[in-house]
Amino acid sequence: MSARFITVDERAVLQELATRGPSRQLSGRLSGRLSFYGLIDEGPRGWAITVEGSKMLKSGRVEPRTPQDLILSMRPVLATAENMAWVDEPPGLAVA
Repeated sequence: MSARFITVDERAVLQELATRGPSRQLSGRLSGRLSFYGLIDEGPRGWAITVEGSKMLKSGRVEPRTPQDLILSMRPVLATAENMAWVDEPPGLAVA
């Protein structure tokens, strides 16, 4: 578990559970992955973050989104450094 990374979406879910408490409003895909890795657990009030989930959230090990993920995303994407498709400007787009 210590070498695993979580996705940007998984991190957002963990942050929400850490700040707002248990929730029943998680997608099946995300809740399944996070539950499989022991980062969340389902209780009577909904999904809640576990001790391992809190550790992962504090560790900061997050995979940046790939350009393909950004293109295929069904919702708006915040323009941040972690969501950049490339680090340096491509040679054809250099500012004169």
